[in-house]
Amino acid sequence: MLTKANHFYEQKKFAAAAKLYRRILKKNPEHFAAKANLAVALFEQENYAASIPYFEDLCRADAANPWWHNYLSQACQKTGEGKQALDEAWRAVVISNGQKEHRLNLAYTIYEVADISGRRVADSILKKWQQKYPHDAIMRQCYKSFYPDENFTCSEAEYVESLFDVFAPDFDNVLADLNYHSPQDIADILAAYFGCNKPAQKRILDLGCGSGLCAQAIKLKMPDNYFVGVDISANMLREAQAKKLYNHLLKCNIFDCAAYLKKPFDMITAADVITYFGAVDKLFALVKNLLRSGGVFVFTVSENTVNQKDFFLMPSSRFVHTPQYIEKTLLKNGFTIWQNKPLVLRTEGEKDVVGRLLLAVAN
Repeated sequence: MLTKANHFYEQKKFAAAAKLYRRILKKNPEHFAAKANLAVALFEQENYAASIPYFEDLCRADAANPWWHNYLSQACQKTGEGKQALDEAWRAVVISNGQKEHRLNLAYTIYEVADISGRRVADSILKKWQQKYPHDAIMRQCYKSFYPDENFTCSEAEYVESLFDVFAPDFDNVLADLNYHSPQDIADILAAYFGCNKPAQKRILDLGCGSGLCAQAIKLKMPDNYFVGVDISANMLREAQAKKLYNHLLKCNIFDCAAYLKKPFDMITAADVITYFGAVDKLFALVKNLLRSGGVFVFTVSENTVNQKDFFLMPSSRFVHTPQYIEKTLLKNGFTIWQNKPLVLRTEGEKDVVGRLLLAVAN
């Protein structure tokens, strides 16, 4: 029965697997493998409340495994048990000795619980994290999201790399669930800009290329191009490599990529990348230097609707920007703005994330 249940589980037929695991547990209530897989199967079916007692048993029986605490924290967060969610996420970090998956889960849990129940509920865990792991880049990113620092003008590189290394295997599916369509928006605006006058081939640099969604969308509209992708995450680059979209992929921080790129580009794209930068002057200057004269820079940016600051780090650990600041900085760095249109970038917590799509031309 266990073999059959595990077969369903591996095929992600979680309802069928859960039914068999329950039968096993009816005969043997302490059957560990059945209990563990049933807990996860219920979680995957979004039956979070039903999964919690099983995860609690697993935490007691296998206390040294941080993943049971991680799962339990997520299930508690989904069912509104904010304090327990935070406590379990913190235990996972401590037990794992700071494994990045668990640090990221803690940061996410702090954000979600604070968003629903208020910052005060999450504050004690955040301060405990800051005191125990003062050099943790993920902690610093999270901490600055709740305690703004005007000198914090760019996301921690280790935070971004860790986030997307963990995110990579499910990246495309998760973004589809969030109604994310910035790559298609970028492809559409490029097609509108160039019209029917498409040269045989263009050199396109995709900054923060991720799994290749932007190149994939552009190739459908403008297939004959030379694509270079840059990303800080090795796991994301593996996902992009598997799609066979790019002529060359480069793993590095965006600010370091100029050292490896000798020829100018006709186009530079950045889908959902600016949100990891606060001050963008240095970034826009880099882009201008990498473009040929007349080259185009197409990107999306999340809009600051909460205050009048040029840029602001949200509790989600993402920067938002005012349209005026983005326009001013583009002009300062030698761009002419061809289009600046508002749009919904994605949904987040069932709310629309508003932003802008811009196409700017290098003078």
